[in-house]
Amino acid sequence: MKTNGIFSFARAVFFAAIVATQGSAGTTDATEPPVLEVTGGQLLDQPVSLGVQDLRDIAVRNIITSTIWTDGINEFSGVPLYALLQHLDVTGSTIEAIALNDYSVFIPISDAREGGPIVAFAIDGQPIPRREKGPLWIIYPFDQSPEFRTETVYSRSIWQLNRLNIIE
Repeated sequence: MKTNGIFSFARAVFFAAIVATQGSAGTTDATEPPVLEVTGGQLLDQPVSLGVQDLRDIAVRNIITSTIWTDGINEFSGVPLYALLQHLDVTGSTIEAIALNDYSVFIPISDAREGGPIVAFAIDGQPIPRREKGPLWIIYPFDQSPEFRTETVYSRSIWQLNRLNIIE
């Protein structure tokens, strides 16, 4: 009788250890840290924070292109800017894109269209490290059209992006 009690206790400890290990291994519904905050538009008082998986869940588009900042041709994966704005149901005239170091650029809302830029979260299938212009980088399909190969468009390709402010 005493032996059964020890085995029951050991079995309970074993299962508790499995549950604890699964939680630390990421197999539970642990939330990921946000990488992008969106404010403005109809969101004025309610910023929206999104993680990479949230961005993936909206839509994913790949752009294969060269850039003036990287060597060769790379495949960038990210959420199309227009799809992100549609998903959040925000409108405005201008997007203020802000980097981790508070550097900012202004992008006309008209750039957020099909075939336009993406908010890239991966390059060649790998997350973009902070030291390599990540975690997010606005990428235009530079090689698809001369309209994307201008100083103005290059200046809108902000890296280390972490905030978008939609201006009415």
